[in-house]
Amino acid sequence: MKTTLIENYAQILCAPQAPTVRDPHLLMDAKDGVNIYYAPFEYINPSARIVLVGITPGPTQMVNANNEARRALLAGQSTAEAIRAAKNVGAFSGEPLRSNLIKQLNHWGFHTWLGLPDSADLFATARHLVQTTSLLRYPVFVNDDDYRGIPDMTKHPLLRKLLLENFVAEVEELQDAVFVGLGPSVQKVLSNLIQQRVLKPERVIGGMLHPSGNCTYRINYLISERMAPVPHATNPVPYDHGRRAFRERFLLTCSP
Repeated sequence: MKTTLIENYAQILCAPQAPTVRDPHLLMDAKDGVNIYYAPFEYINPSARIVLVGITPGPTQMVNANNEARRALLAGQSTAEAIRAAKNVGAFSGEPLRSNLIKQLNHWGFHTWLGLPDSADLFATARHLVQTTSLLRYPVFVNDDDYRGIPDMTKHPLLRKLLLENFVAEVEELQDAVFVGLGPSVQKVLSNLIQQRVLKPERVIGGMLHPSGNCTYRINYLISERMAPVPHATNPVPYDHGRRAFRERFLLTCSP
């Protein structure tokens, strides 16, 4: 899988009818009910200071990225311009996903560290500071349902191949960036990569929740004054520990 992969799918993206979620023409690989589809998420930002790491693009992100790449290609832009535009529009797109992510970033103080008025600028005027990515770069579905960590990507041969060929390559290319794991499933894989010495522990920031809509009530509680009882299935300890470690390391000792 190379950065020119979009060239293999440009004709499909630009067909008279825009591709849909899990469009069979975009199927890249499949094994035992695990299906990997193409969506243009291969752009890597060489100047990124932080890398926001999800699990895999979901259906909303897949459609938004494909539609933006389609728009760019039909407008005569190059494939390089198309994948960059698609990443900017599609990554962590949709609500409440993006809002939940921005709330956490602001609560931790990423905007202060990076010298921004608001972490929302990372998806607007300050895109040069961030790389948005996933452990599994391309959309993965299991029996037509969203992939949520099962089967284990570090053991399943198809998913492990995708992880090593793409995400590990990003780790090696973005030597000066820190990686922010979004949710315990992501953090588990990042910890595995640390054990394998693919990632240095000081380059990983953990503790944030995955910004999916299912976590909205937990995120709203964690960023609040917490006067109400702890919500069901919410453990504030990893979040608070991660936030405290981040602030001690980046806000108390470093300047933007």
